[in-house]
Amino acid sequence: MAEMGIKENDVLKGMSMLEKVARFFVLIGEESTVKIFQHLPKDTVETISTAITQITSINKDVSLAILEEFHLYTRSKSFISSGGYDFAREILYKSLGKNEADEVLAKLSRMKLASQAFSYLDGINPKQLSDFIKDESPHTIAVILSHMDPNKSSEVLMQLDEEIRVKVTIQIATIKDVSPDVVRTISLVLEKKLESLLSSIVDVGGVKVVADMLNKLGPKAQDILKNINGIDTSLATKIKENMFVFEDLLNLDSEYIMKILQGVDTGDVVIAMKNATEEEMEKVTSSMSQRARDRFKEEFEMSNKVKIKDIEAAQRKMLDVAQKMIEDGIIDRENS
Repeated sequence: MAEMGIKENDVLKGMSMLEKVARFFVLIGEESTVKIFQHLPKDTVETISTAITQITSINKDVSLAILEEFHLYTRSKSFISSGGYDFAREILYKSLGKNEADEVLAKLSRMKLASQAFSYLDGINPKQLSDFIKDESPHTIAVILSHMDPNKSSEVLMQLDEEIRVKVTIQIATIKDVSPDVVRTISLVLEKKLESLLSSIVDVGGVKVVADMLNKLGPKAQDILKNINGIDTSLATKIKENMFVFEDLLNLDSEYIMKILQGVDTGDVVIAMKNATEEEMEKVTSSMSQRARDRFKEEFEMSNKVKIKDIEAAQRKMLDVAQKMIEDGIIDRENS
């Protein structure tokens, strides 16, 4: 790995930046990609989404090279934007005195080395990571999670069985200083095990990945889809066939809509239907029991003006429930 600057890895030669970016998004997973997409210009999302549909597989060497290059970019930016070690040392010397400052700096250095030891975990899917560490001792799992980003570690923790989760949580809460040598040993063993995650070519990317991401982008997805349609009608059609939007939910049979409504809070349904047509409103209310219908109408009449983003969020809740039922085989879209 280059110490300063960014050197192009041989396996990435000839690969455009767009191709690298598309593969990077596939590697970090759908949830993280959607969060980033929400902050990107629409045309950029369209371009990247189209590139992702062209990906069929990514081998281990390419995956590692892309993640390494991204890490180097972020690290270089950090060096430029932060004051650095010398700056921190001067501030601590002035505020704490040399002896106490040296102790703090020594501890910070140990923490930095320990967190760097697990830096390779940033590109691992939480579910995959939990599968690899679930048979480790609670103490070992606690050490690993303690050196990860809290958001990422919480995702991994929730993937573990409840009994293990409780034991690991207790260990994290009570864990004391762990020797840097122990941390490095755990890191090296885990890294070796995780190599098998990328040890073979796997199917990634493609139309389904883009459809799943666009599903979570709300109305913005329709604009993206229209533009993709202007470039490649066949591709846009395939993406649409793999998507499930609020319009599709309203077109389901009444029995399926009824099941979806049972899994959603009435208040969310009220907000989701705020801009609905009379026909759409009838489709939903006719799928309710009389008691549920009366409650819905009462809350609907009492509700105030709602922001578009709140309507989209409420519709997303209904779609999430519907999507789960489709995946579980409770709803059959083919015969709806």
